[in-house]
This record gives sequence, C-alpha cells and structure tokens, in this order.
Amino acid sequence: MNRLFTFTLFVLSSSLCISQVDCADIVNGSALVDDCGDCHQAYFYNYVTHAVTYIDVVGDAEAGPNEMLVLADSESNPSWNASCASVPGCTDDTACNFNSMATEDDGTCGVVDDCGECHLPYCYNMTTHVVLYVSQSACSDLWISGTGGGVSNLDNSYSPVWNASCTLEGCTYANACNYSAIASLDNGSCEWLSCQTEGCVYEDAENYHPEATQDDGSCVFSESSCPSDLDHDGTVATTDLLFFLADFGANCM
Repeated sequence: MNRLFTFTLFVLSSSLCISQVDCADIVNGSALVDDCGDCHQAYFYNYVTHAVTYIDVVGDAEAGPNEMLVLADSESNPSWNASCASVPGCTDDTACNFNSMATEDDGTCGVVDDCGECHLPYCYNMTTHVVLYVSQSACSDLWISGTGGGVSNLDNSYSPVWNASCTLEGCTYANACNYSAIASLDNGSCEWLSCQTEGCVYEDAENYHPEATQDDGSCVFSESSCPSDLDHDGTVATTDLLFFLADFGANCM
C-alpha cells in the first residue's frame, strides 16, 4: 500500500478519535455550562425516592426502575440558570421543607409536629378563613408560622391539622387540673385536687379566702344583728329554721 495513502488514513482516523473534557473534567462527558457560568451534570431522578444519581456520560448510562433522565440543560432541571436570579424558598437546612436551590429565604420554612408531619407556614384571613400558601411578603393577613402555641403559630390550639395524624393520650376534661389541649384520647390521668385551694368561700365571713375553690368549714362570722340568724350567714333562712328544729324540745341546763 502506498505510504502516503496509509499516513493519510492514520491522520483521518486519529482526528475522529479526539477526546474532549467537559466542565466537570470528565472525558467525553455530558456536563454543560449554563448562562450563569455554572457547570451542571445530567442525572437520573428517582420519582419514588427522590434520589438523584449524577451521570458522567449520558450515552453510557442506563436508567433504573422509577428513574427518569434529566439532561443538564433540560427544562425539568431546576438548577439550570438558577444562580442567575434570586430563588425564593426555605433556606434553613433544619426545616422539613429545606430547598437547597433557594437563594432567598421567603419565610416558608416548615416544622414537624409530634406525629412526624411537616406543616408549612400560611397566610390566614380571620374573616373569610381562607388559607393561602404564599411567601410571607405576599401575605397581607395573619401570617401563621413556627411553634410556641400562640395564635400566629402552626401549633395553635385552633389548628385542626396539628398532631391530627397521631393519637396523643392525656387528660381530655377541660375542668381538670391537668387538662391537655392537644390530647385526643383520654388515658384516665385526670385529677382535680392539685389545683384546688381549700379555705372559706363565704364572702361575708371574717376569714373569707378569695382564692379558695373548696370550702373547708373554717368560716368565722361576726355576730349578726338578727338573733334568729343561727348560722351567722347574714340572713334568716331555711337553714336557721333547721337549726332551731334540731334543738326544739331540748332541756337547757
């Protein structure tokens, strides 16, 4: 074979095999640079577990069960051109709805209740009772967020969804000393003694106790202007008659 022809074939075949390195330093890789100057790799997204598996070379990769291919510059890739503009969202990595792509916190960070459910802040209209899941800056009504049990907190006592997915045991009787506002199942622990204060509950008594909730029989009354006021409660009533009848016919020594 002609040497010149052989050399020409070698040069042509070599030029066809020239390798390129993408922005992720992968030979013949599929990574691309967006308009913001950021390098992005293609990846497989598992729409069941939400797991992301990055791909070096798209042509060599094969999707697994429940996976979809997301190219670097695909419209379904939320990170493409994301750093060019502000991305509102929850920037607190301890929140249950943390958004790793967010560049500006919009007050929407959620919290987990005792049942493990994630609750997101919302805008609440106290007149119409309409709930809107918007950013805090877009709310012109009452902003409900965070915890603490206050009216403007997600765990307020009026919330029908906080801890709704689990059963919390406790005392469900509102007049008990240990009443639990969040309990959904009574466990028989209610008691009415620890918050009771014994003392004289009669206002006309000399030793009236304004904070007493249970009379202990210690009331002391001053002498009444009515001789027939036998129980010294300031009035002549049925009780006084009963006292009289109880002593009627008794011999006084």
